[in-house]
Amino acid sequence: MERRRLQIVGGSSYMISLPKSWIKRNNLKRGDELILIEFDDHLRIMPNNSKSKVVKVRLPRVGDEFIKRLFYSLYIQGSDEIVVENVDTNLKDKIKDSIKNLVGMEIVDVDSDKMVLKCLTTSFDVEKAVKRLCQIVVEMFECVERFVNTRELFNYIEKLEEEADKFYILSLRMIYKKVFEYSNTSELFTSVESRSFVKLLEEIADSLYDMATSFCICREFLETLKNLKRLFEIAVDSYFKRDSFMSINLIEMANNVENQILSLCYPKNCPVRNRYCEVSPLLEVCRCIKSMGEMSFNTAVCRDVML
Repeated sequence: MERRRLQIVGGSSYMISLPKSWIKRNNLKRGDELILIEFDDHLRIMPNNSKSKVVKVRLPRVGDEFIKRLFYSLYIQGSDEIVVENVDTNLKDKIKDSIKNLVGMEIVDVDSDKMVLKCLTTSFDVEKAVKRLCQIVVEMFECVERFVNTRELFNYIEKLEEEADKFYILSLRMIYKKVFEYSNTSELFTSVESRSFVKLLEEIADSLYDMATSFCICREFLETLKNLKRLFEIAVDSYFKRDSFMSINLIEMANNVENQILSLCYPKNCPVRNRYCEVSPLLEVCRCIKSMGEMSFNTAVCRDVML
């Protein structure tokens, strides 16, 4: 650890010299831009390395699932360009299939033994991606409600679920990039909470899709589904507004709806019949919404303390 003294320049500006070894190690020169990250009681100085993240990959003989997960992971971790070496025709087809749910990831160059993929998405930030995911989930609620009366909506619900997966993965990418490039403690905290929030959104979308695929939503449960949709909209509103009072009210309402759903498991007129399997997707959605409320409340309180 080194100690340096502050100097005054021009009577109003403060200056401190930087270690020459650090300058050389980061290949810096006069006029280069540095990034200053201000924390409560200390300052972090970083080189401005805002270059595209290029990754080179040489794939061994692996299965389809490994390839899919590998490219998902590289995408989520913020890779802007992926160069895949030593590929044959069969592997190229597998890679094409594995990136179809990665928003903005396109194949920009292919030759006999190499494939180059590039992420062309630059306009989304975390909040935009999360809001779009919320919109998709709301639309899934509406479609599942209408699905009770017409089974023709199933294909559209399936497409919405695929769209939800795409924006879930895109949200993770934006969150991870923000973590690696965060500017202060508050933004790091936002990234961590966003990661948990989008996971809950993805789980709700999966549960709604399960309702459609198993045909478990009958008219008897329709009112409960409508109540859950209203709770979800309140949960999204309280999250983006960082409203602790709205969040605590949401938690109480979710508890009431959860008890109503549990009461459906054992109807009074038929106490022997266990209907847990029928109502479990509703219960999962309700508990995810309650978790959203708890997260929003904790976030609101934490932000108030930090301010």
